[in-house]
Amino acid sequence: MSRVLFEGFALQAVDEKGRVAIPADLRAALDANADTRQIVVTTHRADPCLSAYDTEWSKVQHAKLELEERIALEQGREVDTDTRRRLRGIVEKAPYDASGRFVLPPYFRQKAKIERLAFFAGSLDTFDIWAPEQLLALDGIDEQLRDICAFYYHRKVKG
Repeated sequence: MSRVLFEGFALQAVDEKGRVAIPADLRAALDANADTRQIVVTTHRADPCLSAYDTEWSKVQHAKLELEERIALEQGREVDTDTRRRLRGIVEKAPYDASGRFVLPPYFRQKAKIERLAFFAGSLDTFDIWAPEQLLALDGIDEQLRDICAFYYHRKVKG
């Protein structure tokens, strides 16, 4: 199966219950990659944001992890069970409707400090969901990503 990549970005409003709409380009990739209207949400491996992807990507990553573990065992190396738990177990699935609206899982929303706005950024096989204030305050982040976020953030906040 050929996968559609997650490309593009958008700043979206988040309501009091944590509902937010997945941007159209990202939603189109989700719909093309999986038969179910569900996203998988977890914390990003390196940045203080969330990482999200389609349910089929979970299966691809599981197969890759199984292969890596089998090779490690064949070579007499220890299998890192924390990696398995981190990559595949500490996630939440969230259904989304036809317009892309879903509820950010409360734990992950709090962990990423997402309040009234969420900045979505495609990252090819996955997409990131940021609290724009967090992204803008972070040193060492890609300058163009920060500029794009700042552009939309200031337009939204200042009206």
